Amino acid sequence: MIRMNGLEHEIDLKEERYNEFGSVKDRVAWYVLNNSAKPGEPVESVIDASSGNYGYALSRIGERLGISVSVVSSPSISEFNAAGIRGAGARLIIAEARDGESANAARMRVAGEIATTEGSLFLDQYRSLLNPASHQEWTATELFSEGEFNACFVAASSGGTARGFADFLAANPHPTELVLVDPYGSRSFEDPGAGDLPKLFIPGYGSGRASSFSNVSPKPSVRRVSETDVLAAFGLFEQLGLPGIGLSSIGVVLGALDWLAEATEPQRVVCVCADGDDRYRDEFESRYLPKIEPHELQTAIARLKPVLSDLQTFTPLSDQVSVAQ
Repeated sequence: MIRMNGLEHEIDLKEERYNEFGSVKDRVAWYVLNNSAKPGEPVESVIDASSGNYGYALSRIGERLGISVSVVSSPSISEFNAAGIRGAGARLIIAEARDGESANAARMRVAGEIATTEGSLFLDQYRSLLNPASHQEWTATELFSEGEFNACFVAASSGGTARGFADFLAANPHPTELVLVDPYGSRSFEDPGAGDLPKLFIPGYGSGRASSFSNVSPKPSVRRVSETDVLAAFGLFEQLGLPGIGLSSIGVVLGALDWLAEATEPQRVVCVCADGDDRYRDEFESRYLPKIEPHELQTAIARLKPVLSDLQTFTPLSDQVSVAQ
């Protein structure tokens, strides 16, 4: 619960970190793999592009099913996910972007090239409609079984979760506003405009490429939350004893708080939290904090601490998801 402008609001978290392999991408990896294979044709090897969480989940599922997995990622992949992919016996390839090419597009290009050369099944999660379908039929269905919400907040990221929730709400009308949260400079669902755009550095938070799933009508609204604010809040979440959610998930919660600050009556909202802080904690000070100026970090901490200190109890909604038994 949080009190803002004299109103008391309820904020629920759907914590996907409790899934078997630790993120919302467990669902996508299982669903895409399970539905991409042709009946009667066993799959021996697959390849796909990933910023990290999906590749980790796919590698673990492949390990369990005896399927060879190759993951194409970017230099920004977290050490947690890189080590997890290799630890599952999968191959990790790092794709370097060409001039004018986004990291996302580079991953997709290299994965497609390798699939053609080696004959592996290219799952193509960034373009496959199975990606949003996994959320429409599974994640969103599970969440809305908990009741009604005035608004649902999701990281825009590469678009699969956002599109899946949009499709669910279109097919199952609820009095719920879908709000996407993105960092400044991201192009996922909304053009950030011209000018000197910031370079994105948090894995899985924002995208330099317009999502393949952005052609949805009506388009969800987009709230921008800076990566500086996300890093400032990450430390505050630990300091204040708030749930151990990951970086993009903190952006989602901050987007929800920003939205609630404009509310004129009590609201019940839900935030879809993609992963946990375990994916970032070990590299937080060495890798992420140096990306921002110390004075900018301290300014953000001073601004956010009074708001986050007012948060009382979060209600996690998600049951653990176990896949590939």
